[in-house]
This record gives sequence, structure tokens and C-alpha cells, in this order.
Amino acid sequence: MKNALRLVAVIVVSMLLTGVVALAGVKVRASFDKEYDFTKPKTFGWHPDGAGEIKMLQLSGDDPVKMLERFDPIMKDAIATELAKRGLLLATNGKPDIVIHYYVLIGPNSESQFRGQFVGAVPPWGLPDFAMTTTSFKVFEQGTVVLDLMDAARKEIVWRGIAETEIQRQRTLAEREVRIRSGVADLLKKFPPKAKK
Repeated sequence: MKNALRLVAVIVVSMLLTGVVALAGVKVRASFDKEYDFTKPKTFGWHPDGAGEIKMLQLSGDDPVKMLERFDPIMKDAIATELAKRGLLLATNGKPDIVIHYYVLIGPNSESQFRGQFVGAVPPWGLPDFAMTTTSFKVFEQGTVVLDLMDAARKEIVWRGIAETEIQRQRTLAEREVRIRSGVADLLKKFPPKAKK
């Protein structure tokens, strides 16, 4: 009976952890110019060469130009919506404080785990008890969004955010739009950077 209860507990915990991992989905990080005053910019504009680009490591039948045509309006709207929540509005006079450009990068990635990867090189008892061997290996298609905010006067990038996630091609266009908007919102939670006290 105790073994059956333990098995049920292990299954429930595994299901919960799997759910947490699935919800985590998008990894985000940002870097910025620590000397830049992010309280000054009030307007933004899109890069004169275009708001974004799609770069693909392998084409696999996809046309980057058509993908950009399909997803550029979604990206621009998601970015503009999130920036408006932070007080940055689209410049109407053609002279923005911040110029924005994004890249969508698509290519292969992999994850692996090793038996003993969370154990120190030499455990407290002196000798490693097993050789490091791969216990799981996963190859997947990864999508990365790189969002650059450039000071228009200085022509220098002052903030860069990166969001990465696994691409799931079975999703519908509507599901992809929700995922893009959610990813941009998560990414721009890191903008503007918190001021030092």
C-alpha cells in the first residue's frame, strides 16, 4: 500500500513539474546601457530599413519574406502595445527618441541531461560513483526574437531583449499570434530597466 501511495505521489509531482515546464515556455533576458537615462525617451519609431527581419538557419520549405509579411504586423502591434503601457508612444513627427528593430531567428537547438550532472565532480565520500553519460537528448526547432532599442540621436543600441522558445509547427496561426504577443509582453517586462537606488 505504501509503495502504491508513493507511486501516485511521484506521478502527481511529475505531472505538476511537467506543467510548470510547459508554462515556462519562453526564456527572456535583457541587457542595457547602464549610463542611459530611460526616463527621457517619450516616443519611438521603426527602423528606416524596416521594423524587422527574419533569419532562418535552414529553410525547410518556409519563405522568410512571406513569414515577415505575415508576422510583422503582429510583432509591431505587440511591441507598440507594450511600449504604450510604459509611456512610449509612436512618434507622429518622424523624429522619434528611440528607434526599434527586431530580428526573428529560426534554427535547430538541443537539450541534454546527464546522469550525475547535479552531483559535484567529487562527492563527499571521495570517489565518483558513476561515469557521466547522457540520459536524455532532445533536438528541436527554436525561435528567437531579438529586440533592439536604439537612441535615435546617438545611433547606439541602449537596450536589447532576447526571447527564446521552442517552435511548435502544429499550432494554428491564431495560437501563434497569442504566443508572439505573450512572448513580447514577457520580454518587455524587462523594459525600462529598474533605476539604481
